[in-house]
Amino acid sequence: GKPYPHTAPLWTGAQATRETPGRAARCATMPAGVTWRAALAETRAQLAALAQEMRRHGDDGRSMASPNVFNRRAIGRVAPTMRAPEFAMDVKVSVIYCVAFFVLNWFVRACVVEPLARRLMGFKKGESRGGRAKVQKFAQSALEMVFYGTFTIIGALLVPQQPWFWPSTEWWRGTPTKTLATSAALRCYYLAYGARYVAAMANVLMEHKRKDFWEMQLHHVATILVIVSSYTTGWTRVGAVIMLVLDPADVPLHAAKCAKYVGDARGNKQYQLAADVLFGIFMLTFFVMRLVMYPYVVWSAGFEARKFFTPNAAYYFCVALLCVLLFLQVYWFGLIVKVAHRVVVAGAAEDVRSDDDESDDDHDDADAKKTK
Repeated sequence: GKPYPHTAPLWTGAQATRETPGRAARCATMPAGVTWRAALAETRAQLAALAQEMRRHGDDGRSMASPNVFNRRAIGRVAPTMRAPEFAMDVKVSVIYCVAFFVLNWFVRACVVEPLARRLMGFKKGESRGGRAKVQKFAQSALEMVFYGTFTIIGALLVPQQPWFWPSTEWWRGTPTKTLATSAALRCYYLAYGARYVAAMANVLMEHKRKDFWEMQLHHVATILVIVSSYTTGWTRVGAVIMLVLDPADVPLHAAKCAKYVGDARGNKQYQLAADVLFGIFMLTFFVMRLVMYPYVVWSAGFEARKFFTPNAAYYFCVALLCVLLFLQVYWFGLIVKVAHRVVVAGAAEDVRSDDDESDDDHDDADAKKTK
């Protein structure tokens, strides 16, 4: 139950109200020389705290972070007490998460998902170039579905249980002196979320190229910058809400893509019907979560937040990044409407993020000519 030697002071209750912004900034640093062993210990502690948070929610419907059970003794059983950001420690923990996601992605893809894709599509090893492209796209979407789904479940169990979840004025109350500190479970969710997008930027460079490649990279960069800036300036409350709002829509999207890839390979209309139904669920979820709920968050950051602190350069930078993400949501919804139009006209959804170069059929024709 003792905090690790590298953790910062506990920032809760009356102590937090006595802190000043200058002191907050100093507490968001860390002595040099943090070892990787200490970072691994912190990573294990965060994962243990998150696991216990999930178990407690399942056992009695309450969270350790709820007002009735949130206390130092409960957290101390599995992880260090609440603390402000510590640069050296948090960077190394994020690197550990990033490497873990990158390795896990490609290991599971090679050993599990791609063999499963070949089996579902009726391909064998040594398939044509077009067949390999379809297997790779299925694997990419399947793993995206798993990652987005996992973070959606974690966020749904963790974030709504926080005492500051609603109303939205609680996202800003006490900024920054009372909002810099995060529990180990929320810190795990936050740092792992950012690390996932860093790994995704590397993965995109190695995956099948899409037409919106640069838009996706812009999205990843903006998301990472939002996470870093919000974490270091005490905007973790609204940041966690944004994570919760943006993730769910991608689950039915990638499920629809997987169903479509299998349906196209097998010529099975049942898979195509499943893809169309999942696409409809995705479209509705995207609209509600990203074009209704997320704009409210942007409005709260742009206007409501100013009631609680004086805006500075970091504030305007964060708001600008949120606006970039909102613009991308509007752009992607335009692509979604095009797909919906194709469903109505042609009777089947097509992936508007298809290959930027030749189509899969062109690859198959080229391979056939080489064989001849």
